[in-house]
Amino acid sequence: MRIAIIIVRLLLGGMMLFASISYFFNLGPAQPQPTGDMATLMAGFMASKYIFPVAKTIELLAGLTIISGKFLRIGIIVLLPISINIFLIHAVVTKTDLPMATAILLANVFLIYANWNSYKHLFEWK
Repeated sequence: MRIAIIIVRLLLGGMMLFASISYFFNLGPAQPQPTGDMATLMAGFMASKYIFPVAKTIELLAGLTIISGKFLRIGIIVLLPISINIFLIHAVVTKTDLPMATAILLANVFLIYANWNSYKHLFEWK
């Protein structure tokens, strides 16, 4: 289990680092223009002017914490809303790349499960 946790941690952190660094430095080929509902959603994101920089900054910081293992537990929790949003956008709006979005969400949930002792006190009734 320990090796699986390390592998999942490094893969999830690496994906988040790659996504955020490629956004900030415009690495890789240009993405195709979105169509349909995704074009409408992206137009709204772009009109806000702050959603992408904030989300990518959170991805960068969470990726760094997950890879380094320093502040790992807070990085996993901070990344959860972003991974849920990635999954929902791919499941509801685009219906493409669903396996990768599912893998990101499941990796995040797996890391929460692996560190459950750190979170279970949040759910206790007193």
